[in-house]
Amino acid sequence: MKIYFLSTGFGSVAKGLFVQGAGMKSVQFPVLSVLIERDNGLVLFDTGIGTRIEEEMRPPIYWGNLFFHRFVMRTRFNPRHDALIYQLQRLGFKPADVRNVIISHLHWDHAGGMRDFPHAHFFVSRREWEFVSNLRLGQLFKNAFIKQQFHEQGLEIELIETDQRKPFKNFSASYDLFGDGSMVLVDLPGHSPGLMGMCLTMPSGRRFFFSADTFYFPEGLEQRMPKSKLMQTLVSEGPEVKASIEQVYKLMRTEPDLEIVGSHDYRLPGRYDLAPKYYS
Repeated sequence: MKIYFLSTGFGSVAKGLFVQGAGMKSVQFPVLSVLIERDNGLVLFDTGIGTRIEEEMRPPIYWGNLFFHRFVMRTRFNPRHDALIYQLQRLGFKPADVRNVIISHLHWDHAGGMRDFPHAHFFVSRREWEFVSNLRLGQLFKNAFIKQQFHEQGLEIELIETDQRKPFKNFSASYDLFGDGSMVLVDLPGHSPGLMGMCLTMPSGRRFFFSADTFYFPEGLEQRMPKSKLMQTLVSEGPEVKASIEQVYKLMRTEPDLEIVGSHDYRLPGRYDLAPKYYS
């Protein structure tokens, strides 16, 4: 098994705009996806920003997302270079080689590439899907969703729920993706109602925990500094986010060999090298 860290663009922001009390030093951060190369095919954790982002943000109801993309995150993204399908090609893979995709949550910078993988099987939290499906059109931009990214006829989407009969570490329920313990999903609601994190155990014994947007920057986890009011408002975060951060914090303290990776950790690249470098 190999894993590759891929970033579909980079944002640039003063830390204090994302994390309360983190100061105003500007940092560059990734929009992270993870490629897992298994013997029986490729798996993605999130699809990042996709090839159609400019088209998707053109309708006026999504101008709030467009403003966030261009002027808050100040994202640098070239759809003909940075989208995952082109990064995979440079690694020697075809989009059709991706058999399974886990979507941590349906925000536009995580689900944006779903339509670029029409042959893949997608796993999405049922709670997340039902929440988005029940939003009125005018509520979508405030919650950072773009419905046409995932409400595409022909996409093979499996709605999943964690099982209370299968506690995992300090989580009361889990979903074992392949039934072998290698990739286990857990609920981390708050940033989005159905956000899921994933614990990956490699044959070498190395273990990663991908927490998506439960926290943005490392200060938000390691020092438990809360997200800024601006960011909580922009994505309409729910009160459960504090408990989810505590869950990940407890995991970090009790299992120091578990490598916890957030989707916008400004220490990447650096802490880990981006593809073509891989880890096994």
